[in-house]
Amino acid sequence: MTTAYDTSACPVLTGPNNFQIWKLWIISKLRWEKVLRVVTGEELKPSPGKPTSLENPEITWILKDEKAHGIIQDHISDTLLMRTGDLTSSKELFDKLVSLHQTSNIASAFYSFQQLTKLS
Repeated sequence: MTTAYDTSACPVLTGPNNFQIWKLWIISKLRWEKVLRVVTGEELKPSPGKPTSLENPEITWILKDEKAHGIIQDHISDTLLMRTGDLTSSKELFDKLVSLHQTSNIASAFYSFQQLTKLS
């Protein structure tokens, strides 16, 4: 029996403080929804042309991009939504969020260490 993906587990991105965990969760969500390759740029938008079958590859890609874009927007804060509202593709949006919040490995490790010490 299949179960629905638990979207409640994916946090809302609020800033650099929760970016690393958000990134892991959102990638998992996008993979589950079969749209991650559009976000990463591995699946490029097909050139417009005459479809060779009943499905139009360009329309299929656009629908995947819109779905991915919506998933990402659903999991970012209102402040970030306002800041990135002009970005229309899921790849542009994801890349912008990464550029705004990606920290160096040292800073990320230090933050993780701080969080662990708070648990004790």
